[in-house]
Amino acid sequence: MSQHDIQTPERFGGEPLYGNLPLDYRQTVRPFTVTIAGPERREGSRPTTYVVEECSMEKAWAKALAWHITADETIDCYVLADESHEGLPDGERGIHWSDLRAEYRRQEDLDDLADQAAELVHEYEAAVTGRVDTDGQALPGQRGYVDGVVSKYEADAWPMVRRLSGLNGRTELGQ
Repeated sequence: MSQHDIQTPERFGGEPLYGNLPLDYRQTVRPFTVTIAGPERREGSRPTTYVVEECSMEKAWAKALAWHITADETIDCYVLADESHEGLPDGERGIHWSDLRAEYRRQEDLDDLADQAAELVHEYEAAVTGRVDTDGQALPGQRGYVDGVVSKYEADAWPMVRRLSGLNGRTELGQ
């Protein structure tokens, strides 16, 4: 009988849920294995194990827990401290795990791209302010200037569009 065949005991008391985490001030991003028990624990199913990159165990637990809560659409879950640790899962135990490192890098790239796009839009709007009407059409005598600005920003936006197409999430995440 494996440890996953037994229901995981739940413990909720007056102390913080994860109050015994070691202090970690290294601020070095590294892989962590985080195992989370969700509602499946009541049916005898195995908990879910994730690999994330963070700079402390506390942040790794928060990241994996947030992912699990969002993916399973439930807050009925918690980290199994005894099965969570710094480093990659022990491959010899045959644990199935989800590697979230690539997905989080993709999310960070999307966030960066959105920030760049917002800056580009702000610059464009500043460049055409007073030269276009409320529909974005060039005012009389401003057509040449506005066309030049549009052309410049179309060229600046094209590399962003190409980069966005590569961040569509359809590539398989490594395990």
